[in-house]
Amino acid sequence: MSMDVFRGRYRPVPWAAFGWMALALVYLVSPLDLIPDFLMIVGLVDDVFIVGWLLTRVDRAMGDYRRWKGIDDEEVVVD
Repeated sequence: MSMDVFRGRYRPVPWAAFGWMALALVYLVSPLDLIPDFLMIVGLVDDVFIVGWLLTRVDRAMGDYRRWKGIDDEEVVVD
């Protein structure tokens, strides 16, 4: 997606998708968490859930791009 946007092939820039991706990255590398990472398992599990939730937001924001690209929602399989 980002290459299509940066090269100008896809014009309606999905700012929401870029924002959600940036937020997921910032949360993942930030030392500030809901549950601190020094609490080994629990601290990492909250990162997995929060980043996973943010990535589902990215997926929802990409609906128009997938339609433009000709990818059906049924073809997108997330395991």
